[in-house]
Amino acid sequence: MQYFHEEWSDPDTTSWSLHGPCHTLEESRQWMLDTITARDNLYYAVFARQDGLESTADQPGMHVGSVGLRRQDTGPTLAPPLQGDGGEEAKELDLRVIGYAFVKHAWGKGYASEAAAALLDAYAASVAEEKARGKKVFYLEAGVDEANPASDAVLRKVGFEKVGWKTETEPVFLGGAWRHGGYWIYGQYV
Repeated sequence: MQYFHEEWSDPDTTSWSLHGPCHTLEESRQWMLDTITARDNLYYAVFARQDGLESTADQPGMHVGSVGLRRQDTGPTLAPPLQGDGGEEAKELDLRVIGYAFVKHAWGKGYASEAAAALLDAYAASVAEEKARGKKVFYLEAGVDEANPASDAVLRKVGFEKVGWKTETEPVFLGGAWRHGGYWIYGQYV
């Protein structure tokens, strides 16, 4: 809970999240419960090694952020691109959305790319058996504001491809400014 609150109460860390910062420990607790349970989120805190210190369960290192894959029951934001013969259309779509948030002092150091790549590898391994049965298609999606090139770069580094533009009529407050028009959708089959 401590790490979740550290992250989700920080305005810089949450500046690109539609949720925004939590203002109390109780609000963070409720958001964490919703994130993990109601959204079936595979959520991981990310720690950086500290020079000269060995990481342990009690002292995992310096908390730098989180990465997760949450279920999106409402379906894809934009239709996933067809693969090969288009046979995935006849299969059940298992959709998750990737998200990440990192503390400001960790920005630009590769933590998001490294953590996202590890999460995607672990997720692919966890669904490999079910994927081999051939009844489901596993697809990941991400939304990125055009004013957030760092997030765009993370997604491209871990294999996401731009699917298209999602038009929105209502402005949202992200990255310290009101954003109008919409955002980019990226996707990746697992």
